[in-house]
Amino acid sequence: MPSCELCGKDSNSLTKTKIEGATLKACESCAEMGDKVETESNKGRKKKTGDKSRTRNRNTKTLAPNYGEKVKEAREDERLSVSEVADDLNEKESVIKKIEKEDLKPDQSLASKISGKFNISLYTNTEVSNVDTESGDSRKATLGDVAEVKE
Repeated sequence: MPSCELCGKDSNSLTKTKIEGATLKACESCAEMGDKVETESNKGRKKKTGDKSRTRNRNTKTLAPNYGEKVKEAREDERLSVSEVADDLNEKESVIKKIEKEDLKPDQSLASKISGKFNISLYTNTEVSNVDTESGDSRKATLGDVAEVKE
């Protein structure tokens, strides 16, 4: 059974409501606090065809732990200064220094430049595992859990 995104109460009929700028699916009592949002009709839309059993790719790339240390060690192993590495990669020295201190997280393109230069990998593939939710509270947090309602 769906629950109200504002108060968390289970309800069979939820209404899309705009409350203080946020569009929420709210129960009847919470919907009175805002304005009802009209939704588009689905009549004009084409139905998607294709494989019904689509699965989302659950592999994501994340920044490796101690990426700054990896970059610094690789640079020192090749006996290069920060300025030499910055010149080779066409980046500022301050960017390389910040990456080594882990004050700056390199984006994918910069990480691939660094990886190509030093033959190290800064981004790694990780699999998202299913989490056992049986042991805890299965309810999701709602806006009502954290918001203060003005009266």
